Amino acid sequence: MEHIRAFLGIPLPGAYQDGLAALGPRLAAIAPARLALTRPGSWHLTLKFLGHTPRRGPTGIQAVGQALAGVVWEAFVLLGGGGGFFPNAARPRVVYVGLSRGARDCRELAGRVEAALSALGVPSEPRAFIPHLTVARVRDFPKDRGGKGGWDEVAGRLARAVWPECVVDRFVLYQSILGPHGPRYEVVEEFPARGVAPGGGSAKGANRAGCPS
Repeated sequence: MEHIRAFLGIPLPGAYQDGLAALGPRLAAIAPARLALTRPGSWHLTLKFLGHTPRRGPTGIQAVGQALAGVVWEAFVLLGGGGGFFPNAARPRVVYVGLSRGARDCRELAGRVEAALSALGVPSEPRAFIPHLTVARVRDFPKDRGGKGGWDEVAGRLARAVWPECVVDRFVLYQSILGPHGPRYEVVEEFPARGVAPGGGSAKGANRAGCPS
């Protein structure tokens, strides 16, 4: 049976892609380890990684799309702010930008997505969902830092970064295609916001630039 490598995510607007293009090299210049930076243009907030998913069958891409079309949620405001490291700052493997607005709405949307897919038999995530925007993955820890600063300097740079508000009005089912220069993401299906707001939030009064891919 044919499979695709799939995940669900929230696309980010051009202002975020441009901000990442400026921020990433600055972090790489001060990090005490080699960073594999997320490529601007493909930056997103992952809601759920599906992995290798069959095109057909009870847990196939078509069934996943049908289940997700029934998820009821309302548009909300997202605003990047701060950041940190996974699993921790002592031995980080991932560098990320946090959210100063929209984290609760992201968690509630992710919960509704999990519930819809669990009904199909798709395994639930074993860990609690933490909304974040991955900036880079740490590839090595050289003994000689070459004059670079510590991770506290990276955290400081993340804290000083300024991001605009955007309105999340859809989430996307992506196919991830691996290549020699890293993964490439293709949109399989989009799921627009509709219905009652998760947590009762409102996107009114926000900068309605949206979060296009």
